[in-house]
Amino acid sequence: MRVLLWHGWLLEGSGSNVYTAKVAEAYRGAGHSVLILCQEPHPERFPFIDEWGTVDADRVSLATEDRSGRSDGHATLLRPDIGSLLPVFVVDKYEGFPRVARFVDLSDAELNTYIDANTEAFRTAAKWFRPDAVIAGHAIPGSVVASRALGSRQFVAKIHGSDLEYAVRLQSRYLDLAREGLEAARSVIAPSGDALARTGQLIPSVIAGARVVQPGVEVDRFRPLPRPDTLDSVAQALEDDPDVSRGRPEAGDEMVRRALQRRDAHELDRLAGAYDQAVPDPGAAGRLRALAPYSEPLIGYLGKLIPQKGVHLFIQALALLPGRMRGLVVGFGSFREWLQALVLTVNDGSRPQIDWMRQVFPGDLELTDGQIERAHGLAGRLTFTGRLDHRYAPGALAALDVLVVPSILEEAFGMVASEGAAAGALPLVARHSGLAEVGAALEQAVGQPGLFTFQPGPGSVERIASGVQRLVAIPGMERRRLGRAVSEFVAREWTWERTAEKLLDAARS
Repeated sequence: MRVLLWHGWLLEGSGSNVYTAKVAEAYRGAGHSVLILCQEPHPERFPFIDEWGTVDADRVSLATEDRSGRSDGHATLLRPDIGSLLPVFVVDKYEGFPRVARFVDLSDAELNTYIDANTEAFRTAAKWFRPDAVIAGHAIPGSVVASRALGSRQFVAKIHGSDLEYAVRLQSRYLDLAREGLEAARSVIAPSGDALARTGQLIPSVIAGARVVQPGVEVDRFRPLPRPDTLDSVAQALEDDPDVSRGRPEAGDEMVRRALQRRDAHELDRLAGAYDQAVPDPGAAGRLRALAPYSEPLIGYLGKLIPQKGVHLFIQALALLPGRMRGLVVGFGSFREWLQALVLTVNDGSRPQIDWMRQVFPGDLELTDGQIERAHGLAGRLTFTGRLDHRYAPGALAALDVLVVPSILEEAFGMVASEGAAAGALPLVARHSGLAEVGAALEQAVGQPGLFTFQPGPGSVERIASGVQRLVAIPGMERRRLGRAVSEFVAREWTWERTAEKLLDAARS
């Protein structure tokens, strides 16, 4: 079959980016011809992409020769020409775009220009490719772009969750656009029952015939491995990666300390933009090597470093845990320097510094003064790596005893929880939205309700700490058995091949 995938951003980083890349790779592996429309600036980095180029209202322009040498499965990537503005749900830096703005901050003229440019490019690409199936990502902008380019009943619309929470729920113009696009779809797909229910609350007319299709996991890469071996392997690969030189400088912590001493919140924000957030820290290899021989519990977080993901709650929970337990934070985002400031504040226990942080910290600071006094030494128990993409993340997750997913935001599914489970890390996830469904499925797989979830909301720092204590108190042999059990469940139920095939089933129905 000829399958067209529309996605408005990149092929790595966020959950929807990875989703698009892995579904495309699964289609190519199954022998299909796939066309990806997205803004990925480096298609050459993805081995499954055979050729790439650009598309606008008038033409498709291929920049490469076909590098596949295959007669079966084939993948092409085209970048729609949308100008210099890239709308997003959460602001980050994007190569090649002088301006990146949240959807909710766009003027009507900017929004219309963006949708029109994508629609025209979509129409041109579809005429050139002649797809048998079309899958458009996000309630907005994907569904409305596909609807205007192709007409009614010609595509499947895929909800991701950020579209609902960061745009559709917030402004009536996005609710109207989402209704226009989703009502025209052949089928509406959501990653969880919760995401589907939230869609129905906003647009009841699209629920009839909608279905749940869970995201997948690269189960051949995310799998249990011994900690020393996997961390040494990741460290070696990082040492051979030239891009790490652009990451957070080794002097970063000292810069944060000086900003704290000056009570300079603006400087903390500035520091987060002073280096390339999209690459690992230069010191990440050495830090992971130092953890490789560690035999006590290692507790981790992997995800965006933004307040909505709750990483600050994880750090505070680690402060309550025994000193023999260490923490690993993998990720990138504008919250990084504030998190470092939190660690230094808790570590130092300076009362003036604590009082200032309670006034200006961008997230909930739940630790009491007494708990902070007893948490001296936190900085020596917590390792940051910066961003680790899918070349490195499987190894980092396999090294963990427990992976905490403390997101405050309503999640459509929680792919990182399923990836961690596949790698054998016992998950501890907030019991809300799609995360609750992931947690419940894994708990059912091992026959222990409540084992992998905690109640979110005020007081969650102590509940996270209690949940971690509950998991690490399980004897080592039984804990490893549970890790294998959740890994095997994911390998049976949540693979990208299953996800891709279910999306095609929706397109055929």
